[in-house]
Amino acid sequence: MLKRVLRPFPQLIIALICLAAGTILDGVVFVKMMGFLDYALVGDMATLKAEIPGFLLQACLLIPIGLLGTITKSWFRKDANLCMKRYYIRGIFKKNISEFQQENTATYISRLTNDCNTLDTNFVDGIFTVFNGITNFCVAVWILSTVGKGMIGFAVTITLLTAVVSMLLSRPVSKKVKERSDQFDGYTSYIKEVLSAFHIVKSNNLQDKVTNDYYGKSEEIQHKGYVIEKIYTFMNALQNGSFSLMIYLGLCYLAYQAIQGNITAAGALTVSQAIQRIAWPLMMMSEAMPKIFASKGLGKKINESLLNKNKHEENIALHEFTDKIELKDVGFAYEDAEDKAKTLHDVNMEIKKNGKYLIIGPSGGGKSTLLKLLRKYFDASEGKLLIDGKPLADVKKEDYFSLIANVEQQVFIFEDTLKNNITLYKEYSDEEIKEAIEVAGLTSFIENLPDGLNTMIYDNGKNISGGERSRIVIARAMLAKASVLFMDEAFAALDMERAREIEQTILKLKNITVINVSHVIFKDSKSQYDKIFHVKGTVTEG
Repeated sequence: MLKRVLRPFPQLIIALICLAAGTILDGVVFVKMMGFLDYALVGDMATLKAEIPGFLLQACLLIPIGLLGTITKSWFRKDANLCMKRYYIRGIFKKNISEFQQENTATYISRLTNDCNTLDTNFVDGIFTVFNGITNFCVAVWILSTVGKGMIGFAVTITLLTAVVSMLLSRPVSKKVKERSDQFDGYTSYIKEVLSAFHIVKSNNLQDKVTNDYYGKSEEIQHKGYVIEKIYTFMNALQNGSFSLMIYLGLCYLAYQAIQGNITAAGALTVSQAIQRIAWPLMMMSEAMPKIFASKGLGKKINESLLNKNKHEENIALHEFTDKIELKDVGFAYEDAEDKAKTLHDVNMEIKKNGKYLIIGPSGGGKSTLLKLLRKYFDASEGKLLIDGKPLADVKKEDYFSLIANVEQQVFIFEDTLKNNITLYKEYSDEEIKEAIEVAGLTSFIENLPDGLNTMIYDNGKNISGGERSRIVIARAMLAKASVLFMDEAFAALDMERAREIEQTILKLKNITVINVSHVIFKDSKSQYDKIFHVKGTVTEG
């Protein structure tokens, strides 16, 4: 992940150059100003007057260079955050469906929000803090060298002390930051679940329990933050105490040199200011460096959440479905099931091209699991699942998914126009769209909308009914002209009359295989299915 943060490297270099230029110019202006003090003390007004114009020009340049440094830093920060979040989103969509579903979606939300924000604050800001500290330190060393070479050794000593102490103390911080990130995962998941079940909480008077649970989780999060801050405070106190000791020793050395007459008044002031230039940036670096080191562990954790555990190579291309889908002695058990009990066992069934199949059975019997196997969301734990004689597990996902369409029980609607929700941003002719709308029973609904197909749908279909949302998804499937149509409780949100009409329309389609999992069963339609499968741990015909 940290490599992705640094991907806009040219912007980073430009920003660092601008910041360095501002720091160097500020040092040059300061040295010249101290030189003016010496000229004034010895009464050399001629030299003073001669150098003032150049000094003023350099001083004026500090303003645009400072602005440029701030702008370029913001530019890099923006691009770094975009690269980081785009990388994570791309990674999420490369995950296997089965492995994605094993994680709570709140975990991914937490990565995109809490963890990415932490990297932005600790790593991105830390880069500039450390670089600014190093640049200021180098300028301060140069300023010291204009007074006396002996002060350079003092500066090098402080630098080594900073690096060693920061590296030693970064380990406990890294561990605590990771622990807090894990807690944020659970916290975000809890908030998501509570808000999703808001109506249940209210209707069952669970406010007190939910509130108390929230207080407990919030306290855990804040306590972990408190522990991290305590560690930072201890580290900063130790580091700052070390720096202060070194600075005081340096001031004693400066006083000794002044007494011996080895430096002028301006020189003494220069050294004093140079020490401040060293002390403050190094204090900031001492705070930033442990955070940067700790970011490595957080970045590793983010990357691990994108890994697919199943490394099975899919090497079979499949551009059309020509014959049948077969399940031979198929069994399946969820990996995270406590007892490892099989959800399905000894499943044998055959689905022929363009056939119409109804899958029924009790809740918890395995209908949804069977559908996930057929959709290639999961691989069978045992047995063979073949399509046109080829192992479905070896068929490339992108090829198989291009052949199927899904009407899910949980309908998702994009916040966009009705047309884009039906076409899913693909190009279709007006006739194709019209035909899909008619099949789905959306014609009268769209005709009554002021903006027709250009009507905006908001917040996952909040401004339309559940039945209309289901019809939109059915229209998507019709428009895709897939070889296989999987329907998972597609009629659950529809009135009986509309459900019957749509089912009849789908059953009359000639060039598509239909696999319908449904609790809504019409007696007069059952005979129109080629086969009816009953699922209860295994599959039987009936």
